[in-house]
Amino acid sequence: MNSLLSFLPADPELRAACEAFAIPERVPASAEEVAFLATGRRTSLTLDRQEVAYWTFGDGPRVLLMHGWCSRGSHLAGFVAPLLAAGRSVVLFDAPGHGDSDGAASSMIHTARCALSLAQAGGGFEALIAHSAGSTAALWALANGLSVQKSVHLCGPSSMKQVVTGTARAQGLEQGLALRFEAWVETFTGVDLDSTTLSSLTANLHHAGLIIHDSSDRVVDLSQSRALQAAWPEARLQVTEGLGHRRILGDARTIASAVAFLAGEA
Repeated sequence: MNSLLSFLPADPELRAACEAFAIPERVPASAEEVAFLATGRRTSLTLDRQEVAYWTFGDGPRVLLMHGWCSRGSHLAGFVAPLLAAGRSVVLFDAPGHGDSDGAASSMIHTARCALSLAQAGGGFEALIAHSAGSTAALWALANGLSVQKSVHLCGPSSMKQVVTGTARAQGLEQGLALRFEAWVETFTGVDLDSTTLSSLTANLHHAGLIIHDSSDRVVDLSQSRALQAAWPEARLQVTEGLGHRRILGDARTIASAVAFLAGEA
């Protein structure tokens, strides 16, 4: 990963934007999360010469859980027991640069490639639940070979292209630097940004989806999920109130809605 860090540009303004996009803060697991993870079967896979930690719970049709930026797989622990009760098994992982996985740099594309590798290694997934940037990563994975019957998307940006544009704006990059930043992102992730637009991500998205977003989310605006739903006719949007961006992951009604949707009960 040192080679990736050395790949950051020297220009301080541009470098700050690249760091904001590519270098997450690693969040430690709480004591409760450590105890929870101990109930699963820990394994790892090697991707780009880095170890990616993942855990499997239960037996049955597999559901993949995908966390967001500066998060970790155990932040979606609340979904596991209800999914097991619904007869599913659960796989969750820590994306590169997050949790117990290797690395210091990451992106939505890195996360998506983990999902694709886990699907290939384990025979695919019946469904997935993804939060925040993990939702955007899931959309890219679904557009690039991942197949599921249903997916749930919580408080996610509508596309990586939108995130790149938003990062450039937040960092105050003028047009020339913004274009250089976009070029850097394409080199870093190995994908053309045109393949990460909302229209590209949803062009062949035809399975049933549930999009859940809180009206008071101050990290990702509700308009992002409205845009996703408008581009994805097979998905429906459920708006919650008063949960914000992160507390939604522990909300019993949100969890019940997601599990009921995946189990065919709603």
